[in-house]
Amino acid sequence: MELVIGGSFQGKLEYAKRKLQKDGVFADETEIADGETVKLEALGTVKCRILNHLHLLIKQCVENGQMEKIPELLERFLADNPHCVIICDEVGYGVVPMIQSERLYREAVGRALCFLTVRAECVERIVGGMAMRIK
Repeated sequence: MELVIGGSFQGKLEYAKRKLQKDGVFADETEIADGETVKLEALGTVKCRILNHLHLLIKQCVENGQMEKIPELLERFLADNPHCVIICDEVGYGVVPMIQSERLYREAVGRALCFLTVRAECVERIVGGMAMRIK
């Protein structure tokens, strides 16, 4: 598994697609799952080369009071998709939100990224479409 992180609209998805196409393991858009539309219950059955918008999937967990299930859901997903690229926005920078649910969301994303970083073969931060390898 590879992890691609960065701010919003920094070209993370395009970078991941180019990288996989170069390696010859990415064919088309049907191989991309989107955290905005994937339902939590279905995460264990999703098969994909790219999981985009992990942060939005985590937001679903927080909003549904299932924050403690995130590691289990990710572990199940990784078991079925060991060679995928996971893309996530970094949401923990800047002013700390006053709303508790937003603070919990940021914490959950941070913890999920820590969980995934340990398991990742490669971690890259994308800024302006350019990759910086972290791990």
